[in-house]
Amino acid sequence: MVRKSNVLAVMSPKGGVGKTVTTANLAAALASQFNKKILAIDTNVSTASLGLHLNMFYPKTSINDISNKKKFSVEEIIYPYSENLHIIPASIKIKKKDRNLNKMRENVQKIINNYDKLLKDVSKKYDLILLDCAPGFDIEAIATMHVAGGLLLVTNPEYPAIVTAVKAIEYAKSLKMPVGGIVLNKVNNKKYEITKEEIEDALRVNVIGKIPFDKKMSQSISESIPLVLFRPRSKASKAYKKLAAKLSGEKEDKRFWSKFKKTLKFGK
Repeated sequence: MVRKSNVLAVMSPKGGVGKTVTTANLAAALASQFNKKILAIDTNVSTASLGLHLNMFYPKTSINDISNKKKFSVEEIIYPYSENLHIIPASIKIKKKDRNLNKMRENVQKIINNYDKLLKDVSKKYDLILLDCAPGFDIEAIATMHVAGGLLLVTNPEYPAIVTAVKAIEYAKSLKMPVGGIVLNKVNNKKYEITKEEIEDALRVNVIGKIPFDKKMSQSISESIPLVLFRPRSKASKAYKKLAAKLSGEKEDKRFWSKFKKTLKFGK
């Protein structure tokens, strides 16, 4: 598999930390606030959820369909959320053939085998492609680590999440995959939480974004609208937009972007 420098894997080995929320909000912020052409892809094939955050429940076609055809058109599975934000969803339906565990694994493998072709076809059309990874270290998550140019690690300021983050960084190192930074999500600023400095010291990776816990997040998910669009003035929305500014290389964050691009040294 060939790494693409403008493909960023948004990953968290531990479920529930806000990985998909982060993917959806970063994608929406980059597209709406910074005029970037963004493609968000749900590579969490077996437990899809990105579409649910973007009001896309039962798409006619999805990334799952690339396993069914020897020749497929990428355009068939891309959906415009807005002018600048496009989505490749994964299906939440469980087909009869996937009720057999071995068959399901075969189908997931077929999808993964097409990642190279999929990304080759679309990488030149977008400023940035975000892959919403599967949690854990199963074949789905590992496959995205092989094709992405860099890793954005989402975690919480608590020990179970940090321990799994350490494992993700070790996996990335073994694959010689650049780690662009850590997004610290659901921060309450309580004394019992692990601090940004402690996390950076333990993981040897910079925390590039701190997203505060926001009660409006649950409501935005219920409405299937990213928080940055649903409540753009909320603290979490502002934090996501600040992170998006870093990733876009806008204004005061140009130095960060230059350094970040050098970090994502793989790809073509």
